[in-house]
Amino acid sequence: MGMPLRLLVVEDSADDVELLVRELRRGGYEPVHERVDTAPAMQAALERQPWDLVVSDHSVPQLNAFAALELLKASRLDIPFIIVSGTIGEELAVKAMKAGANDYVLKGNLKRLVPALTRELTDAEERRARRAAEQALCESQQQTILELATAYEATLEGWAHALDLRDRETEGHSRRVTELTLRLARRLGVTEAEQVHLRRGALLHDIGKVGIPDAVLLKPSRLTPEEWEIMRRHPAYARELLAPVAYLGPALDIPYCHHEKWDGTGYPRGLKGEEIPLAARMFAAVDIWDAVRSNRPYRSAWSHEQAREHIASLAGTHLDPATTQVFLDMMASGANQTSENAVDATHGRMSGTILVVDDVPANGTLFQRWLSADGYDVVTAESGEAALAAVAQRRPDLVLLDIRMPPPDGLTVCRRLKDDRATRQIPIIFMTGRQDFAYEGGWRDVGADDCLTKPVDGHELRTRIRGVLQRGRCAPCDAQLGLR
Repeated sequence: MGMPLRLLVVEDSADDVELLVRELRRGGYEPVHERVDTAPAMQAALERQPWDLVVSDHSVPQLNAFAALELLKASRLDIPFIIVSGTIGEELAVKAMKAGANDYVLKGNLKRLVPALTRELTDAEERRARRAAEQALCESQQQTILELATAYEATLEGWAHALDLRDRETEGHSRRVTELTLRLARRLGVTEAEQVHLRRGALLHDIGKVGIPDAVLLKPSRLTPEEWEIMRRHPAYARELLAPVAYLGPALDIPYCHHEKWDGTGYPRGLKGEEIPLAARMFAAVDIWDAVRSNRPYRSAWSHEQAREHIASLAGTHLDPATTQVFLDMMASGANQTSENAVDATHGRMSGTILVVDDVPANGTLFQRWLSADGYDVVTAESGEAALAAVAQRRPDLVLLDIRMPPPDGLTVCRRLKDDRATRQIPIIFMTGRQDFAYEGGWRDVGADDCLTKPVDGHELRTRIRGVLQRGRCAPCDAQLGLR
């Protein structure tokens, strides 16, 4: 019994295929083969199952060797390609090798076929082994990054909750101001990447108060000048606490600067106007709003209109006039109410079902945990076949798709979904360790909407998903307005 070999033959002569098969059997192989002679047939064969080798005649009328080679390259499958022809000249053979063919054999000299095939199969196996090792390392890094990101987020939420518990008067304050700050940020055109840091800064805006004695922080009556001096140290304490944590460095603007005032009379540094970071200017209006709209032992919460008038009166002295106006417009328009498809800024929530397709179960579990915490309904699949079945059953709002997986692979899954009228509008984001595929734009060739290289940063993933979903939800409106 010979070594099994899955052979795809581009040939218009069944007799010539039989000669190839006999030669391979004499060389110790037992080929299972399929003959194709058109581009659609070859494309279907490449998608249907994995092949060990492609052998192509040069002069097939509807699919010569160069066209077949281009089809194979477009599929991005790493399969050796050998030209076996009686008509190809040396000049064309050299051109084919430069184009990516692995070797060529003349039909009159088929004894060269087995040695050439064996050499190329060995090289291909070594490449696969290297990729498998790289993939294993990549998957390990992926799991570590997501575990760390999940732990970081849980830690930040825990810190914020602990601060609220310490000061019962402001319980829930951190969650509320974070939500409003991010809604205001979107109104002002702040990027999704910057919103990640805004969220952390808003959650931890009062972290410096851990250094304030309870006698001062929880004093029910008016603070003395000396006690105010102590209270005003909390931004500096926040900086001391957070600055050494590289992960939180970009989030420092709010904890350190949210008590600065537009007219320069704030603390801790007396910054003025646009010297104050935009994040802190946004947050200042939100912080005051939540303070006056909350009940205190010494007063009841102000009405919506009272709060608006108070915030407006501070524009130009305490608050940035431009930012304050955007905030007031947002509150007046009811933008602080969550609509059916709106993002819950506190946790980056957006409604929708996401299908995560990854053949490493641990990855699927981690992505599911991460995205479920954001409010998504997450479905997982570990093969191309399972992915297509899940799409047919659940019709997800977005598919996160790996490339290398049990057949059909991710490229084939993407093509099938984008070629089907019923599923072509479902956004697809590739997640892959193949940097060439991401950087060279191969994902666009198969109709995907975005691509991330593994290991995927959880926050970058959140940003890309939100962006793709929002673009998809805006598409019908854009079409009606003639913008697409």
